[in-house]
Amino acid sequence: MKQQLTDRVKFLHKVAIIKSINGQQQALILKRASDASSRPGAWDLPGGNAEWPEKTQESIANLHQNDIAREVKEESHLTVNPQLFNLDHLIYFSSYFAADRQIYTVICGWVVQFSETNQAEIIISDEHQDQAWISLEELDNYDFAGARGQFIKEIINKALTKYSNQ
Repeated sequence: MKQQLTDRVKFLHKVAIIKSINGQQQALILKRASDASSRPGAWDLPGGNAEWPEKTQESIANLHQNDIAREVKEESHLTVNPQLFNLDHLIYFSSYFAADRQIYTVICGWVVQFSETNQAEIIISDEHQDQAWISLEELDNYDFAGARGQFIKEIINKALTKYSNQ
């Protein structure tokens, strides 16, 4: 059973997967299921909350890397080397306190190029109902759940801007 870090603290990771399509950089987005507990029916990036380590696990550094790679695999069927989730690929960092639920969330946005994955066919999980590759110009055409999903748009914007300038 998945368990967030604590009842009051979450460590949320979102990953912008970037691919060049017809010479234009595009990001993979996934549409959340209509019965999702958070932002139902809104567009999103692969990712999720870090999980509490197994009780039998030994002490280990940078456990977040495995969490992110696992979430990408679960939600898109793409395999990403966990070692890529380092400072070179971190493009967004923020925190959010939800006063109504008394939950503090640390949010990290990561970017990887599609060529850095195993390049398998994208197969979305049951948590999602659709997928799309979008350009920076198309970003405002998708509903990320308004202000609640603004951080997703910021991650996509930073990722696409980073790779369009290379």
